[in-house]
Amino acid sequence: MMTIILLMLISANPAIAADAILDGSLVPTAADREILFFEPFEDTLFASRGWYDALEGTITTEEHIEGEGSTACFECRFLQGTSGCEGGTPGRHLFDETDEIYLSYYVKYSANYVGSDLPYHPHEFLFMTNENGPYAGPAWTYLTAYVEHNEGEPLLSIQDGQNIDESNIGVDLTEITENRAVAGCNGDSDGYGDGECYWCGSTHCNGKQWRAGGVYFQDVPGPYYQNDWHFIEAYFKLNSIVEGIGISDGIIKYWYDDQLIIDHEDITIRTGEHPDIRFNQFLLAPYIGDGSPVEQVMWIDNLTVATSRPGSEAVAESPSGQIAAACQLNQNYPNPFNATTTISFSSNDPQVEITIFNLAGRLIRILRSTDFTNATSYGTVTWDGTDDNGNQVSSGIYLYSLQSAGSVTARKLLMLK
Repeated sequence: MMTIILLMLISANPAIAADAILDGSLVPTAADREILFFEPFEDTLFASRGWYDALEGTITTEEHIEGEGSTACFECRFLQGTSGCEGGTPGRHLFDETDEIYLSYYVKYSANYVGSDLPYHPHEFLFMTNENGPYAGPAWTYLTAYVEHNEGEPLLSIQDGQNIDESNIGVDLTEITENRAVAGCNGDSDGYGDGECYWCGSTHCNGKQWRAGGVYFQDVPGPYYQNDWHFIEAYFKLNSIVEGIGISDGIIKYWYDDQLIIDHEDITIRTGEHPDIRFNQFLLAPYIGDGSPVEQVMWIDNLTVATSRPGSEAVAESPSGQIAAACQLNQNYPNPFNATTTISFSSNDPQVEITIFNLAGRLIRILRSTDFTNATSYGTVTWDGTDDNGNQVSSGIYLYSLQSAGSVTARKLLMLK
């Protein structure tokens, strides 16, 4: 059975904890856990949504995306000469360990945005793994993955400085041992170059990048204008380990406004020395190491971390052996809504449920479609904002998600009472 999930993000209840969703104990199926967490940046109650470490940040209502229930966003203002966001950031967010990780967010930059104005930095979004602690620094780890852009060119990169064999700096160890780094200092593990290798204090650090090959955040109005909102998606999948050897079948992808601009399915992210490494931590950490050359601003809205790409055209074998087609989920109407709202979708599954949870993962309401006419059809469901006992729930932002055949499509709605 296919399920549509509405995750309720109720600003009126700051005591709600996200841990129950993260550990999966209150989520009904493995497929439902594909969305690891969602951050709308509507208020600064970050701890109630699973963030920790910094728990700061500036929320502004002057900038936010149009539609999808958004009324505010996160603002990172770099003052001239500073390295981080004035007012701080929400910090870090743990999630269930996973071999693959997906990130999406909306982003907009001030018209004068230049980043670091150097061939490195700013760092923006980072993923770390279970082989480092929840408060470990991100620059020298067993694995850190980065999503960012430099001089307007999007890039994905990795570091694994703690894996470096310091006794063999500059030596190609790829055919000799799995006890080596893949992002620099110990050879080229996948044909994409040796990576960077440099001193950082008393030891070496490294880094390996995959770039888009063009400038997608420009200071000239047009389709790539940085002062417009853009939807960014990124995906990392760890490579396989076969008989103790790391295989170059890791995947990295980057989408800019639904355009796939970085696409590699033959990289090495880990070696056989670390077969159990998994992604488990996200950092929102805009950072310009040498200080911002000007006062400039970055705005971020509606950030999602998941294990697969929402809205992907994934297909899977159905129980009858036929290929299950990807489903379509439409924006609810009206949105925002006051009394009722209708969610429409198409599906090849005649048994459709809408299951409503609060942010703690506890069941609030189950709704079933009454408008399906055949096994492949257009359907609608209506929600009146009440729970299974008929009680009206609080106003707030909701995420509703259609999951089928291994793919996930998610949208948001806003209820105002």
